[in-house]
Amino acid sequence: MKFLCLVILIISFQFSSAQLIDGTTTMTTEEQFNYHSFKQKRNKTVAWILFGSGILMTMSGIVINSADEYVEVFTLGLKEVEDVHKGDWLIYVGGAATLASIPFFISAGKHKSKATVTLKAQQNSVVQETLYNSNSLAIGFKIDF
Repeated sequence: MKFLCLVILIISFQFSSAQLIDGTTTMTTEEQFNYHSFKQKRNKTVAWILFGSGILMTMSGIVINSADEYVEVFTLGLKEVEDVHKGDWLIYVGGAATLASIPFFISAGKHKSKATVTLKAQQNSVVQETLYNSNSLAIGFKIDF
């Protein structure tokens, strides 16, 4: 049985293929910066919308639940309140929307740092010769004596 599984595994690797990345479709540093800054703005907008709507839904659910409890206390329990805690689903959905905003904030931060790194990338040059496709970051420091 192990031998059969091994043979099937080896045969399946023969038919696998990988993507070939064409080197001519690389973006310039300006295009990369524009792409990452666009993605950062979009992710940040989505994150703030999810966060704000989640907080609003959660607070609305809490207010609805407190109003139900107020009616129950006000009538001293003599009146049956139908559908007690109507706002529970708003609290659950609002909490989920608030938590869903976290990955968008993280993604926006990553795209912001990538845009910053792309903007600071420079071509390497060695004595009047520019080395293409060889980017590095420029770091400077100053020592005062």
